[in-house]
Amino acid sequence: MNDRRGFDSGSGARRFCRQAVLITCAILASGFIAGCGRYHHHGAKTPEEFRERFDRATQRALEKMDATEDQKSRIKPIADDLAAALSGFREERNAIRSRFIEAFEAEKVDPEAVAKIRADALALADRASRTMTEAIIKASDVLTPEQRRKLAERWKKCM
Repeated sequence: MNDRRGFDSGSGARRFCRQAVLITCAILASGFIAGCGRYHHHGAKTPEEFRERFDRATQRALEKMDATEDQKSRIKPIADDLAAALSGFREERNAIRSRFIEAFEAEKVDPEAVAKIRADALALADRASRTMTEAIIKASDVLTPEQRRKLAERWKKCM
């Protein structure tokens, strides 16, 4: 009998991808990226370019929801910290992906090594998820319920 709940080398990668998608959706929901996905980090070649794009998207989202200057100044450090963290997570994710490929290309695949890489991938996804959650909570303390509803409506249109 094949028990699918056991270790499957693909399950960690799929879970990581699902969590990455959830993190991306959380960014959209929090209002930092309200431009219908036009400013995902996928196109940024460097961490600096990613941060610049993230900052532009944040400013655009704040303008669309009529944020006050006080709100903009309070959201900026939250967005800057989040952009820096997400950029770092992207680099870590790429390193983990390379480790998966290297392990798979070996003459004999070491299940323990693959399990360790998988654990590292899940730990990264967990850290990224916690970072996003903290940013969403901080941003929600700055924004009004009406502003959050506007952003949620934009997010729904982008889904």
